[in-house]
Amino acid sequence: MMVPGSNLLTLALTVIGSTPVRYFGYQSVENGETGLDTVTYADPVTYVRGSVQPVDRNRYEALGLDWEKSYIVWYVPNLAGTTLSRNPDNSGDVVEAPVNRDGSLIAGVSRRYQLLQGNNWFNADKWMSLVGVDIGPATGSTTNE
Repeated sequence: MMVPGSNLLTLALTVIGSTPVRYFGYQSVENGETGLDTVTYADPVTYVRGSVQPVDRNRYEALGLDWEKSYIVWYVPNLAGTTLSRNPDNSGDVVEAPVNRDGSLIAGVSRRYQLLQGNNWFNADKWMSLVGVDIGPATGSTTNE
């Protein structure tokens, strides 16, 4: 029997393997010169533990997702990420995936995802599942300009 605090995700990752990602934590938002907000993110941190999975299209309606977009779920231990729904500035964290274990981008493959929503198991088991929307090719940029 699994008990709270046993970190079930860490156990699962020993079986399913991990997908390295670059994680950009939200820092601030400013009104840009063009009238659009410029969001600034912290320097990226490479997480080699975690799993990135596409969201099954059968779940789009239940999650309130746009059928014209692509989404991932990032299962990550030991990180309390910020999603759009948790930040009053409507600027969730960003991840780039997949990446190499050293954090370098994979040319033509790595994509950038804005974190939208998630299930927070952090307080009980030290992990989260975070849904991200594909916002284009990975850039490595610490802003959304």
